[in-house]
Amino acid sequence: MQFKSLVEETKDNWKKVIEHQFVKQIFAGDLAEDIFKFYLKQDYYYLNQSMRNMAVLISKQQDVKAKQRLIEVIYSEANVEFAEFEKLLDFYNIDADQYEKFKLSYANISYSNYLLAVSSQNTFAEGLAALIPCYWLYLKIAEKHADKLKTNQNGIYKNWAAVFKRDEFREMVEDLIILLEAELTEDNYELLKYHFNNSIKFEYHFFDDVYHKKSWEI
Repeated sequence: MQFKSLVEETKDNWKKVIEHQFVKQIFAGDLAEDIFKFYLKQDYYYLNQSMRNMAVLISKQQDVKAKQRLIEVIYSEANVEFAEFEKLLDFYNIDADQYEKFKLSYANISYSNYLLAVSSQNTFAEGLAALIPCYWLYLKIAEKHADKLKTNQNGIYKNWAAVFKRDEFREMVEDLIILLEAELTEDNYELLKYHFNNSIKFEYHFFDDVYHKKSWEI
């Protein structure tokens, strides 16, 4: 079984994600700044939880080479994506040390908890299938909207988008896909597709909550 089968069978949902107004406007450079700052807080929390999730996956993987590859992925995330977010938080005077006090969206909390639950309570393959959509979708978003950056006059947004166009980010995503394809079988395909598709849906609602600045008020 191949990753492209998952992609083909979930295309109706992931196409909605990459065409969301949030990503279109940020690549065009005309997203409202208050929405972007709200996004930074949400995604910083998510990335922190994502690294915890990957640590769980690493502990469950028995194959040494696969474990090493996952460690390289989490190292890459910490140095490519996470580091850039910390720079943006500093620019907007957002205290990263207080991330646990950020007002979080319902989708963010649900998505983060879903990933940790799947990885902790199910197989390595299921956890990986749930994890990958986030990274793969950002890669697809960068590919889809790259042309918008040519006329984007917002340097902050352009720098943010540039992270997902880097070779290092593409290689990280490709490594994750290789790991997943090694786990895909005819027997587990439908189950892995279920988790893969769920995370795509979570990504959509994550962006939608950010775009409308929705958070729990009580």
